[in-house]
Amino acid sequence: MPMSPLRSYLPDTRFSTRLPQWRQRALVTSIALALSALAPASVQAADFTDDGSELTDDTALPSVRLDPIVVTATRSEHALSDAPVAMQVLSRQTLDDNHARTLKEALALLPNVYLREVHGKTGYEVSMQGFTGDQVLVLIDGLPITASTGSTVNLNQYMNMDIEQIEVVQGAASAQFGSAAMGGVINIITKPIGAATGHITTEIASNGEQNPSGKQINANKRYVEASVEGALDKDQRFHARLSGSYLDNDGLSLDHKAWPRLKDASEQSQISARLSYRPDGKDSSDSRMVKNSQYWLEASHYKEDDVSRFNYYVAPRYLTQQRDEHISKQRFSVGARADITPHADDRSKTYRLSAQALHEDYQSESNTKTQQTITSARDTDISTTLAQAQLDLPEWVLSGDHIHLIQVGGQLQQDKLSQTKNQVSELISDEVSRDVGELYIQDDWLIGDNWEVLSGIRYQNDEDFGGHTAPKVSLKYNLMDASGREHILRGSIGGGYRVPNLKERYYVFDHSNLGYKVMGNPNLQPETSTSYQIGYQGQLSDTLNLTVNGFYNDVDDLIQTDEDNATFDGNIAVYKYMNVDSAKTYGGDIGIDWQVDERAKLQASYTYLKTHNNVTDTELTYKPNHKAMLALDYQINDKLQLIPRLNYESKQLVSTSAQTYSPSWWTLDSKLNYDMTASLSLYAAINNIFDVQRDVTDASDYRPIDNREWLLGASYHW
Repeated sequence: MPMSPLRSYLPDTRFSTRLPQWRQRALVTSIALALSALAPASVQAADFTDDGSELTDDTALPSVRLDPIVVTATRSEHALSDAPVAMQVLSRQTLDDNHARTLKEALALLPNVYLREVHGKTGYEVSMQGFTGDQVLVLIDGLPITASTGSTVNLNQYMNMDIEQIEVVQGAASAQFGSAAMGGVINIITKPIGAATGHITTEIASNGEQNPSGKQINANKRYVEASVEGALDKDQRFHARLSGSYLDNDGLSLDHKAWPRLKDASEQSQISARLSYRPDGKDSSDSRMVKNSQYWLEASHYKEDDVSRFNYYVAPRYLTQQRDEHISKQRFSVGARADITPHADDRSKTYRLSAQALHEDYQSESNTKTQQTITSARDTDISTTLAQAQLDLPEWVLSGDHIHLIQVGGQLQQDKLSQTKNQVSELISDEVSRDVGELYIQDDWLIGDNWEVLSGIRYQNDEDFGGHTAPKVSLKYNLMDASGREHILRGSIGGGYRVPNLKERYYVFDHSNLGYKVMGNPNLQPETSTSYQIGYQGQLSDTLNLTVNGFYNDVDDLIQTDEDNATFDGNIAVYKYMNVDSAKTYGGDIGIDWQVDERAKLQASYTYLKTHNNVTDTELTYKPNHKAMLALDYQINDKLQLIPRLNYESKQLVSTSAQTYSPSWWTLDSKLNYDMTASLSLYAAINNIFDVQRDVTDASDYRPIDNREWLLGASYHW
């Protein structure tokens, strides 16, 4: 699939470019900088200019590859190379080229982002710089995704049908985004709605001998997605999009005649609708006080049916077990944004006001059967309700080369959780909740053409934990050398925090049949961290780009089960969650992006991670020390593209007491994309060519669960 030029954000999107004029000129005239060696970041050309008029052949943007616009670094628009903190960007083109259909498959393309299976659930959580999924905030257009386990987001439960790009910031981001962002932020930016278009994509895949059907040539996985969008009126004021996707996976079986399955069977569907209104339409007037106003409404529904089959040993025999989980999620969001100029004749004094609201409900019904008799029926209901607003003040010019871009904002959020097992609450009370209010202020100080200082602080007032503040300061210096190549240095110091989730505070893990219970603790205190980040990004030659990043994170009051201070209820040991640990994580990554020739581009990266539990004087578990990636993007001809990708992950500590490790592993994937016509693309892939897979007889083996996969697909656009 061919590369695409820059997409300017359309009038109906959440974000439109609001950069100082000197930066806008630099952005428009700059050539492509593939400075993110970890992922190519291209986005497509828009269908409207900044004033809302439709592009024609005479007004179309030049077909060159520029820096994408990102918003997560500062909660405002920057070109990627101008962002004052290091970022990674996965573009729509990258996701399509690599056939990444879920958020888990997308993040697997980033070499310094780690994925691990959610404990006791089907799915994956993210880990960055040694932080777990509980400590990394996942957003859609700046609004949080409800944690499907009550603590962490299951990355498998979001399908990528409407993504424009994915932006990743590592290290403490609590000053910008609040609790749960102490380890970083993943922000999914959805596509703006353009001219009348549509597409349909479908694919099938087989896992050979491990197809549960017992047939090696069989569609073990089936996927289809479709969308249609466009303007609803001739003045381009109303735009709408309707999209849906469906993924059906039969799972994996080492012996299709036996009862247990290695991997669960799952059926997922997701549908979303978006309506946007822009009063300006195609006829904007510079004389109005309120300009570039936008309003939008979005609703989505996610459904999943998951079947897990396994054996459970009850002496003297194994009993067949089946867990059926039915999941549904409804998400509703609304938003508005406007540029307000109190004095219409002075456009430099423009305020930008934006506001968003979200309500999301997540329900799970999980029934476990023994010998086809239901022995456990667990029902979970999680909800998130949020409202936030932000005001971007006009540029404050202290002198000709000192510009301040100041923003202030606030947020109100309520989380609720209820969970029962066999109709008995598994919480300390029937339903628990959390209410929190937050305020933040940020100053983006531009000093001449070379320096930028970003400073901010957020105050959170939690109904149970009181007040807490998180500051952050970032510094960027960019230099153009004698050859006209850009070199950028970045550094930051930030405070992070995470308020204990509702499960850690109120959940009762009752395993009395095994001799113990784990109790939630309402008196837990927030986890806190101090994060240090430093990095370099630059062009070493016309064809070679380099990124180098280092980090050090100091974490206090980590929440763990206090195994050293059990109490006893009869013969049952009772443990509590406590703030018992402190830890540090440090390391770095290096990446190169080499344009070998006009058809071939090579990417290579290496990540080093070291962790230390300050209490036990050991490494943290499930944290590999080394990870590497090598990928080639080779345009064989104008229609045919080949992308082989080699991944490596070193061994990881699984048990501190037993000193057991999961083995290291290599995988090789290969994608082949063919543009048959301007509208029709065909593709094929062999994933995990080496057929590297865990040994199910070794409880410490956490290598990939998926074996070799053969895939075919087609995509049609109109």
